[in-house]
Amino acid sequence: MITLASRSFAGPFMVPLWSPPKNAGLFAVMAPGWRLLTFRALDFDQAAELSAPDLLKQHPKYREWLTIVGTEWNLYIATYELALSTAAQRQAAVRDLAREYRPEFTSLAVPQEPSLRTLLLAQAMRTNKDN
Repeated sequence: MITLASRSFAGPFMVPLWSPPKNAGLFAVMAPGWRLLTFRALDFDQAAELSAPDLLKQHPKYREWLTIVGTEWNLYIATYELALSTAAQRQAAVRDLAREYRPEFTSLAVPQEPSLRTLLLAQAMRTNKDN
């Protein structure tokens, strides 16, 4: 059992040895930490059925997670079952988790773009500097 953003997840389990539950739920993709028996969440997502074949291998970010950890044997998963949940409820829970926990993973394929707030602040600073 591991607590991530005030939710108790089952795991973490080494991905190649993991026996997934047959329910809907959330999952955290994790990497080993620097100290023994510590882990850090790379990313959160949800699934209608956690036991779907190749749940992680079919995920669009799978190759990037492997790039971070080096091998599938260093990739871990923790799950939070939400048996009777809707997709919208699970998506909202994933957003809450990401907002509270702030996982370390950022997509390598999409460069970080400044938010609208950052652009507006930069524009306001330029405008005030010119006056």
